Amino acid sequence: MIKIKISTRIVFLIGNYAIKMPIDLRGYYQGLNEKYLYNKYRNSGLLAKLIWSKLGIVVQQRVDPIKSDKINPILVLKIKSEIPELNISNCDLHNPVNWGIYKNQTVLLDYGITEKVSMMY
Repeated sequence: MIKIKISTRIVFLIGNYAIKMPIDLRGYYQGLNEKYLYNKYRNSGLLAKLIWSKLGIVVQQRVDPIKSDKINPILVLKIKSEIPELNISNCDLHNPVNWGIYKNQTVLLDYGITEKVSMMY
């Protein structure tokens, strides 16, 4: 079954993959930043696995949705501490739809936001 979600990017959930395709400049920048952050923090265990990225298009390992309607604030503080690029004022790290479960660990799915991109909204 294919599911499609739209925001600044169209996200196709196909099999074991989440394919994020930008639909505007913000989405393009988010894709570039996800590639940058994943390459820098791939061993942190906090980010959903990025499999492939080019021209702002991102393919991630599909993860299970979290079953909570809120994110533990300690997890948000941890990710902001370990990945300082995500310690910005206008972000949505508290939104459960941006998180998932992979191998029994909570991981961030949507980590392309920057201060510059957040000001474009």
